[in-house]
Formats: sequence, structure tokens, C-alpha cells
Amino acid sequence: MSSETAAPPAPAESDPPRRARRGRRRRVRALVAAAVALAVLACAALGGIGWYFSDVATEVAHGDDYPITIVDAANGTVTLPRNAHTARPGTWGLVWKERSGRDGRAVLGRVTGGDARTVVRQVTAVPQGTPVKGARASIDHWVYGGDPKSALGIDFENVAYPSKLGPMPAWLLPAAAPGGGLSGTWVIGVHGHNSDKAETFRAMRTVHGLGLPMLSIAYRNDVGAPASPDGKNHLGDTEWNDVASAIAYARTRGATGVVLYGWSMGGAMVMTALRHGPPLPVRGVVLDSPVMDWDATLHKQGAARGLPGFVVDVAEQVLERRTGMDLDDYDQPRYAPRLKTPTLLFTTTDDSTVANGPALAFAKAAPPGMVAHLSARADHTEAWNADPPLYEKALTSFLTRATHP
Repeated sequence: MSSETAAPPAPAESDPPRRARRGRRRRVRALVAAAVALAVLACAALGGIGWYFSDVATEVAHGDDYPITIVDAANGTVTLPRNAHTARPGTWGLVWKERSGRDGRAVLGRVTGGDARTVVRQVTAVPQGTPVKGARASIDHWVYGGDPKSALGIDFENVAYPSKLGPMPAWLLPAAAPGGGLSGTWVIGVHGHNSDKAETFRAMRTVHGLGLPMLSIAYRNDVGAPASPDGKNHLGDTEWNDVASAIAYARTRGATGVVLYGWSMGGAMVMTALRHGPPLPVRGVVLDSPVMDWDATLHKQGAARGLPGFVVDVAEQVLERRTGMDLDDYDQPRYAPRLKTPTLLFTTTDDSTVANGPALAFAKAAPPGMVAHLSARADHTEAWNADPPLYEKALTSFLTRATHP
């Protein structure tokens, strides 16, 4: 009779170590799935914020805002609620909505009184309408409105210069000479982002007084101008072509050279047109609170909205994909060592819109004596408002040298 040795029994399914291992694997898989889901959601949210911020940067907007109410108006003064804008020294415009629906406009001078809640300012001129108690109003650093004749008493032509997108409107101010000459060097004024030709008013008296013709241009997406194909603002990357077209138009009207004068984004457009070889000699460049590096400026604006730097980086990538532009092309300081055109640079110490650092770096990197720099204690494009005589003295001296070498 033979005997057999029994095999040991297989572990039961309820074996505690195996059950624990399976439980850990299930928890790990769940954690991984949750992490992936969160990462997807985070990327989607980050992309959405980036898309939104790129939308803000390229948005075309032309609207009116009247955030304050006139407290009183009498005896050549106006009383306004006291805030950082209404109490600033300098020369400013006051715009209000008339009962007729039209805008009224006054020029404000020095502060003459007030208290903790109000400020009283001198009214030096009222070009349009009558300021009245209770009217909704706003402070306007452009100061003037209308057209060169109604605002400043300077004769002008409404002209249209040819461009790749069609006729672009502009104001042409002939030289202050018998017959209103158009020969010689022209000043071409280029306003900023979502702005208007009226931004150039503050330079007109000086330019006209020097006997220089001035062409103040509108460009794509401006009111009354052709829109860009996508209806978006391209931060100067396509708009500079309109500056080149304006220069070509000046040549057809008798100009032998130009001075390019850009405010804010107009500064980026002017510098880009200069680098691409304009069809007329550029005798000089004037830059007022210019965008000299979009990366730095977009980060500044993102920080003001509470966005971390990495979110702005994503927004910049979205913007580049949507517009086809390369933001590195707008790092102007890297071109400064090759600058051959005399440049007058105005910056402001309290600029809340554009990063100042690149403009200062540009001035430092340019060849010695090529950039004259004037800084004012003011906000974006408000160097003139802070001290009109000082601004105009610097502008007069520069334009005289640039146009009469």
C-alpha cells in the first residue's frame, strides 16, 4: 500500500496581505486619475486665463467714460470731487456730457482751493459747451477735442493716405508760412493703443510754430479707418505698415524727410517702421511714453491685474499664436547700439501702463549723444500735462536741430 504526501493548500482569496496590496493599487490608481484630472483642469484654466488676457491686449475699444460729477462751476473755476486725477498739478482737459448729448470741454489750469473732499481748479478756456453742477465728467490728458481748427485755431486738411487696407484718414497741417507750404521735413504723429488722432494735439502748436508741416494719422481699427482682417489690435506688428504708408504719402505731397513722433504703442510702430527702411529720410524720432518691450509691458499690466508671471507667459504664447507676431521683435533695447537717428525720449516716473525700464535701457545702450531723455513726474503720456513749457522747450530744441542740421 503506497502513501501520498498532500500538497499545501492555495492561499485563500481573503488572504490579508494580498487584499491590502490590491487596495493600495486601487488607491494609487484613483490618486493618479485625480491628479491627471486636476492637471487637465489646471491647464484648461490656465489656457483660458491666457486666452482672456491675450483678448484684452488685442481688443479694439473706443468708448467714453464719465466717472466723476461736477460739484460746482462758477466764476472761472470748477469744483470736482478730490481724487488722484482731479488734484494733480499741471494742465488738463475736463470733458462732460451736455444735455444735448454732445460733449462739453474745458481746459483746466492750477488748483485754487478745495477741502478734504473737493478740489477747485481754474478754468482757462471753454472751447465747447458750459460746465454745470451735476454733469457727469472726466479728466482728459489730451486736453483738446474736435479738430485742429476748432481746438487750436490751426488750419488743416482732412486727407486720406493710401494703405494696404484702403484709405486711412489723417489731419494734414501745412507749415505756418505764406501759402501753407508742404515742402521740406514733415512731422508724422502716431497715437497709441485704442487712442485717437486727438492724442497728438498737445504737440501741434510747437510743430506748427516751427514752420513744419504735420500729418496726424489714424490707422487700422481706428474710428473711420478700415479694420484689420481679424478685427484685432496687433500691438504695432501690422499697424507699422500704416506708418510706412503715411511716409510714402508725405513724399507724394512734397516732403523731403520726416520726423516720426509716436505716443505709447505709436512708439513701437515708429521704431519698427524705422528699422524696416522708410521711403524717406528720417531726420529724427520723438517717443512719448513708448512701448519699448512688449514682454515687460504685458507683465506689468498682468501684475496690475493680479496675474502671476507664468500666467502672463502663457498669455503671451497665446497672443503670438493668434496674431502671428514675435514679441522678441519688440525688444527695442537690443537694437539701440545700431541707432543712427537722433531721438527725443519722454518718460514718466508714475507710468501705470507701460514699463519704463526698457526705454531707459534703450537710452543707455544707444550711441553717445543719440538719445535725449526727459523724465516727468506724471502718468502715462502725461509729460506735457505735468509741465507744458518744459516739454515744449525740449521739443522745440530737438526739432530745430533735427530739421536744420
